[in-house]
This record gives sequence, structure tokens and C-alpha cells, in this order.
Amino acid sequence: MTETIAPTSTSTSTKILLLLVILLSFVIIVLLVWPVGPAAPTWMGPFQGDLRHFTAVLAPFLVIGFVGGLIGVAELVSTFKTYPREALLTRWAWVLIFANVFAAIAALLILRATAPPMSFLMEFLIVAFGFQGIIRTRFVLAKQVGSDKDGEVAINLGWLYDQFSNLARRQIDLELMNNRRTAVTRLLHYYPTLRELYDIALYTITARETLTAEEEQQKLDDLEKLIDPKAPEHFAKTSIALMILENGGQSYVNLLLDQAMNQPDTAVAATAAAPPPARQDTLIRRLVDGYDLEGLVALTNQLTDDEAVQEYVQSAAQPNPATSQAEQKATIAHFLIQQIGADALNRVL
Repeated sequence: MTETIAPTSTSTSTKILLLLVILLSFVIIVLLVWPVGPAAPTWMGPFQGDLRHFTAVLAPFLVIGFVGGLIGVAELVSTFKTYPREALLTRWAWVLIFANVFAAIAALLILRATAPPMSFLMEFLIVAFGFQGIIRTRFVLAKQVGSDKDGEVAINLGWLYDQFSNLARRQIDLELMNNRRTAVTRLLHYYPTLRELYDIALYTITARETLTAEEEQQKLDDLEKLIDPKAPEHFAKTSIALMILENGGQSYVNLLLDQAMNQPDTAVAATAAAPPPARQDTLIRRLVDGYDLEGLVALTNQLTDDEAVQEYVQSAAQPNPATSQAEQKATIAHFLIQQIGADALNRVL
């Protein structure tokens, strides 16, 4: 039985909590702006007045807290550019965001307790920009000429925040590791051949519109390195699957998996076509012992007209001082089993 792993999504409790917050906010806004008529209950007028007064007192803290939380979100999004949505849904992401919210509110309270009265605009500028900048700043008071950090005198006001934010980012990265591993495993299950993964990765890179020409070429070069005959096949497939996830994102991978799951016959056929490990090892040994590199090239040309397969085998059969001929032949044999099939090879042998 094939194990199906559900894609990562927002939990039901989180959705319910978000809905309740939106509903409560809507009710409060209606109570604040809706005029009280003569037909309203007698308690409605005083209650609305108290609510407006309470909101006026609380509004500066809400604004400052919102700005602090927004800065925390921006830090996370800039750190986890490939998985911003998934990163924001982790527990440590909310810990970091709420830490920024509470720090900004605490800074406003301290400012009001220690500084003379000032307008809210001035308080906003001091807390939203000054405080946020200070906790992320390292002041160098003195420095030796020609040295980097040796012998300098500095005050690192952002040390505590750096330690906490680094801890949060590490924990978020560890949480995302589970999601990345799950996505890669499912990609390898539904797209088991190196050729399928390579084609998907190639399209994923070339279809991106935000990549510069240099970035696209670099990613294509990295992809080509992974299909090097010297690279272990499992490592190559796992790395290409991860490359698909990093370049396409989780939603794109979910789309690929949905398409594959809607065609169960294809996945079953691919699984059934793969020979058992013992039979596959025997076939590889027969190919390695029975053919030299030129013979494997000729065998490939005999069994398939696929130019991509023929070109790959010809490239893999080129003399390589860093690799023994036995390793080259084993790589080619494994590739032929994937692309041509064990049955076709057994008929020839």
C-alpha cells in the first residue's frame, strides 16, 4: 500500500481563531462608528462612549505594535525567500513576531514614562524607527587602523536581539526541514526517473520571470552538474527534487503532486516497470561484464531512437581519468534500466 502524505496547510484551529478575530474586529468597528439612535437601549450610549475612550487610549499601542510586528514579518520573509508562507505559519515565526510587537509597545511605555509629553507622531517616529534601529545596531567607538574587529571598542546594543532572532530563524529552518523532506520524498515517489525530474526542473527554472539572465544561467549550470555520470543517481534525483521545490515553491510542488495523483495508473505502471533490486543488480552486472563503453553506446542506439538518451550515454562513455571504466559502465547500465526498461535489456542479453 502506498503511503499518502497530506500537503502542509493551515490548521483548522488557526483558521477558526483568525475568523473569530476578524468577526470581533468587525463588531468593535460597528460599535465605534454606528450612531446611537433614540430606540437603542439606555446602556448603549455610555457603553459606546467608554469604548471610544478606551480605543483612543489603546490606538497608539496598537499602531506601534502593528509596526513592530510588520518589521518582524519583513525579516522572516527576507530570510526565507523560497518558503515565506510556510515560514510564517511556524510556531517560532509567531514567537519572533510577537516579540517585536511587545518590544515596540514596551518601548512606547518607557518613552512616555521617561520623556516629556510629545505628539503621537513624534512618539511614532522615535519608537518605530529609532528604537527598531537601535536594537539592531552595533556602535564602534574606537578601532585600530588597518584591523577588522581586533582591538576595536564597540557597544553592541543589538546583541540580545541578534541572539534571539538567530535562535528563532534556526528553529524555523528546522521546522521547515520536515516540510522540505516530505515534499522531496513525494516528488521522488510520483516522478521516480531522473529524466522526469530533470525535465520538470529545467522548465521550472526557465519559466521563472524574476530571475536575471545570470541567475538563470547559474541555476541551469547547477542542474547540469547534477546529471553528471559521476554523481550517484539517488543523490542526483534528491538534489533535483529539492531544486524543483526551491525554484518553484511549495504551491507549485503541490500542483505537480496533485497532477500525478490524478493519474494513478501512470505511477503504478512506473512502479511496476521498475525491476526488483536483486534483479536490477544482476542486470547491471551483466551489462558491465558483457559490454565495453563503445558496446553500451551501440546497444543504446540499437534499443532507442531518443536522442536525449543517446547523447547522455555518449557523454557518459567519454574517457574520464577521474573515473574507472567500471564505474562509467555501471552508471550507464543503471541509466539504461531507467530509460529503456529491464525487459527490453533482458531480451537483448
